[in-house]
Amino acid sequence: MAFDPDQVETVLVDSYSTLVDELSTQHAFEPYTDKPEEAARLWDHRSTMYGLVGTNFEEFPTCREKYEHALDYTVRTLDMDITPEEQEELLGEIDQMEVYGDVSESIEELVSAGYEVYVLSNGDPDMLDHLVEHANIEDLVSDAISASEVGLYKPDRRLYRHAASKADAGVAEIAHVTCAWHDVLGAMRTGMQGVWLNRSDAVWETILGEPDLEVDSFPEFVELVA
Repeated sequence: MAFDPDQVETVLVDSYSTLVDELSTQHAFEPYTDKPEEAARLWDHRSTMYGLVGTNFEEFPTCREKYEHALDYTVRTLDMDITPEEQEELLGEIDQMEVYGDVSESIEELVSAGYEVYVLSNGDPDMLDHLVEHANIEDLVSDAISASEVGLYKPDRRLYRHAASKADAGVAEIAHVTCAWHDVLGAMRTGMQGVWLNRSDAVWETILGEPDLEVDSFPEFVELVA
């Protein structure tokens, strides 16, 4: 359906890839491989896949466990010469990802326009506590909602319904802003309006339909609803 800004009363935002750049970890791989960007992409992708597979089998590793196993797979796949201590230090990069420059101001404008803004994330609660502080939005967002609260990862529709319940909002009144294709679809299949924040000029995967709205920056979305 076409995006309807007048229907939006509450805004959900994804965390990793939307508020912070998951590929900013590539600098940490530079001492160990001549393919640091590939390493960052592989680490990110495998972590996401572990969540999808775990949810399908009704098993729920924590988000940090997903990242830990995905990092181990990345190290072995790219044949990195790295000590266990160095690998543990690399794991700490998940708390130091680069915050996109449009995040704090955009969320502040949404709040000033009267919207309640929630973070909806696959991250563990402690990771989200750190992320909202790291992104300087702790005084702006109403809450950070973790997949661990229901033991299900995106794009399981039960997680989005849980988020709507916590926000005390009808699903049709929510716009979910995210860079992740499967996250957009999860929100839309739950009855929310799915907003694809296409930061990297990527190509949308059309197999399950189009997003309700595509924007290339957070301010572009804010301009439509604020």
